[in-house]
Amino acid sequence: MKIAYFAWGSLLWNSDGLDLQTKWEKTNIKLPINFSRISDNGKGRLTLVIDNKNGVYNPIYYAIAKTTNLNNAIQYLKIREKTITKYIGYINLKNGSSRYSERLVESDIKSLKNFAIKHKIDAIVWTNLYPNFKNFSTENALKYIERKKKDIQLYNKMVEYIYLCYIHGNIQTPITNKFL
Repeated sequence: MKIAYFAWGSLLWNSDGLDLQTKWEKTNIKLPINFSRISDNGKGRLTLVIDNKNGVYNPIYYAIAKTTNLNNAIQYLKIREKTITKYIGYINLKNGSSRYSERLVESDIKSLKNFAIKHKIDAIVWTNLYPNFKNFSTENALKYIERKKKDIQLYNKMVEYIYLCYIHGNIQTPITNKFL
């Protein structure tokens, strides 16, 4: 089974634990993503997630996994993302099984499947964490970042993440635009 991971954030520069067969390559797929998740139970940095309410359509990337076992691919990403299985999305084109959230509309799912078919990929896997930033807006996110200046290490980590998402993934949102 040929399996691909899809990514748009830190996996692009830190794929530890995934054991990839190929490097990350840009796809022609764009998904609605934004920095609308706060990591570490609401205390950490802003993280890119699929967000069909506040997201901006941005390119995503793919890499082929060395493993040919879908359950293993899901497990590796789950461990890398320090999450639980239900937050790892997948589509198995061989048997039609899947797990993904309502944040992906039908046209997004169709794009993912068509890409997989075109590239002879049997299954695709991605991080499917939810936005958790209450009352998210660009203004509120920028205020959140500004308040983190008191913890200079966290502030620097957050700004670095935003820059790296732009550099490695060409991610452009109103938040990245404020830092460029």
